[in-house]
Amino acid sequence: MTRAHYLITTTAMTFGLTSAAFAQELTVSAWGGFFEETLAAEIYPLFTAETGIEVKSIAQPEDSAWMTQLMAAARAKQAPADLSLVVDEVLIRGNEVGLWAELDPANMPGTANLTDGYVQMNDSGKAFAVGALAFYTTFVTNTDYAAEAPASWAELWEPKWDGKLGIVTTPNSGLLEVTATTFFDGVEVLETRDGIEQVIAKIAELKPQVSLWYRDEGQFQQSLESGELNAGLYYHDVTMLSIWDGLPVASTFPKEGGIVSDAYWVVPRDSENIAAAEQFLDFMSRPETQALMARTMGIFPVVPRESTDLTDEEFAAVGSEITPIRVQTHIHLREGDWLETKYQEMIAQ
Repeated sequence: MTRAHYLITTTAMTFGLTSAAFAQELTVSAWGGFFEETLAAEIYPLFTAETGIEVKSIAQPEDSAWMTQLMAAARAKQAPADLSLVVDEVLIRGNEVGLWAELDPANMPGTANLTDGYVQMNDSGKAFAVGALAFYTTFVTNTDYAAEAPASWAELWEPKWDGKLGIVTTPNSGLLEVTATTFFDGVEVLETRDGIEQVIAKIAELKPQVSLWYRDEGQFQQSLESGELNAGLYYHDVTMLSIWDGLPVASTFPKEGGIVSDAYWVVPRDSENIAAAEQFLDFMSRPETQALMARTMGIFPVVPRESTDLTDEEFAAVGSEITPIRVQTHIHLREGDWLETKYQEMIAQ
């Protein structure tokens, strides 16, 4: 994978050494494994060099477990991290119960670079979340079996995959939204329970083709790379890593668009380092930082493409200009257990 490096000027280094912020430390949590390790190795040291603020990087567990920890910490008036990377569902649920600190956009001028909607504001004019990154789920295939890339999500329903599809077993994978967009003229059909049931019935037509309903992402990846599976839904960035390793897989953005998911930085309300956190968010929102994350981590930047120096090849490696399909988080939260039950009943029948 291409690595990019900033040239830290003497002025910036001197500022880092003389600033009163030098003694400060921020604890920043992110998804574990390659993701957190790359942030700690490639991104955080540049922030420290500029500001003098040390970053203690920690890996956080999967979303539901982390949400539980954040709520327990809030009850004890503690913050398990000064900043945390969260998906839409955790962001919304946490905001509903007042978990996040208020942030001043004036202290984070870099956030003005973000694409519209990526600074979440409350009624008081304060920010409670700042966009960190986006990532895609796409139509992935084993190229030893299918040399030609699929043009539409509708091809997922064709029998040509020889009964070797891999599909995520949870309803918030984006398949509901893909199905609604491809066969029902848009995600609006999901606003009613009757519409959701129609979409689930359409997904049920895939079942003869599905040999793996998976929760373990590693299992799917290994099965696709080995040829045990011929196609399915999977993360574009991870698939690109496999492609660069020479493995026989492809990631395709169908004409209806890839499935995009967003992640945000939040500051737990009991953090004692709000000012330093705002400096961090300012740094992470800059186009040059977003471009570096795209190159080193495969994430899709949350700043306009034209504000970055990403080449066409680098941009294609992390995303697409086709209008994406967005997971309708508000519907998944609203329908909760009912939707989960209906989806699992479909799989089990």
